[in-house]
Amino acid sequence: MNRVSHDEDPERDAIIRDRDLALELIQAQPTHKKVGNLARSVLARDPSLTEMQLILALHLQVRGELDEARTHLRTLIAMQNDDQLTALRILRDLEYDARDYIESLRIADQVLQATPEPNWLDIHTLGAATIFAGSREAGWDLIDVSVEHAGRTDPESYTNALQKRAVRFLSTAAPPSRFLTAAEEAIAADPSEQTLSIALAYAYLFHYRPEEARDLLLRVLREDPTNTVAQGGLIAVRGALDPIERGDTTIEALRASGAGEVLWRSLHESLFDIGASQALSALDRVLPRALVRALRGPLKRKYRETTEGSRELLSWHDGQDQGTGDAWGLEAPFRLLSHAEIEALESEIAAHPDKWPGWDPEAYAMLIATDEAGGYFIEGFGGRLYHRVSGAADVEIAPSLADWVWDRVVTFGGDERRPGRIDAL
Repeated sequence: MNRVSHDEDPERDAIIRDRDLALELIQAQPTHKKVGNLARSVLARDPSLTEMQLILALHLQVRGELDEARTHLRTLIAMQNDDQLTALRILRDLEYDARDYIESLRIADQVLQATPEPNWLDIHTLGAATIFAGSREAGWDLIDVSVEHAGRTDPESYTNALQKRAVRFLSTAAPPSRFLTAAEEAIAADPSEQTLSIALAYAYLFHYRPEEARDLLLRVLREDPTNTVAQGGLIAVRGALDPIERGDTTIEALRASGAGEVLWRSLHESLFDIGASQALSALDRVLPRALVRALRGPLKRKYRETTEGSRELLSWHDGQDQGTGDAWGLEAPFRLLSHAEIEALESEIAAHPDKWPGWDPEAYAMLIATDEAGGYFIEGFGGRLYHRVSGAADVEIAPSLADWVWDRVVTFGGDERRPGRIDAL
């Protein structure tokens, strides 16, 4: 912004000097209290310098004083002057960061209405707010539109738009098929992006394309041999390729087991710290008293490596007292099985398969819980959690054990940490 000198008006000169200092300081030290003091002083002396409302709002936002920041932005928006669009964008982003996605979505719509030619980032942000407001497919579609818009109207930003789309798809748990295409395009534009490259490798594994996953992970490890996520991915690749190369299994057999789905989920759990162990830690903080009393102590260490149940779950609590299934507060009671019960049931199923029709050991991974009426929660195809009753089709309960636990965390009032999910408003 050009500095203006008014030698004949010292007061005006002081106002402009303070305005310029506020503009410089907001960039260097946005939380410094002098930013607010300068902006308020300028506005008090010359209310027409409405850009100070923006500076003050940004300063208050980074200091966490959101209500006052909102007041200044709404005041500026109501003026309907040249700063209105900027104020709308700042307020939109403030509400998004504050996780009020419904309000952010409303303002994102206003941004598009306020400009005859929106930029691609406006459309992208509208899509992101739409995802978190509950319309995931519509939000992802809008983000695709933002990339197309960037290609038509802002070619210099096209690579950035591709990368932001792929990262947004990854961080909001878009289906791997959708992420794969976005990541391929982003990496073709900029091969140096390691996180996207690793995620794309897992997407290839989801689609049972292990050779392409291997090549991508090896490229990442050549650039950064210490990347532990890439190392884990390469171990998964070898776990798929080695038996195929030995002739012990086939791609078709891996697909039938749901192995690709398990690997894709493991990537998300690793990237966002939302695996079963993190979910159980979060659950500990919100457990109702009735459940605390019903759950048994953790499984003894000597059994944790050999148990046929879930190591994370049993190490947390070794099952639940009989007759306490109502303590979870769900429509149908159930209780967690102990290590001893799981071992006994597995032995019974193996010894008397005729009494357990449909309980082929190859068709499920582990026993989790019982409804105490002949039904069980099992981990089955693709690591999903099912309710199984002999003689009936399995009913999916949750995409994974970790997801089921996170559902309980949220139900009991804990924070939602899974990407792409909306908090209770």
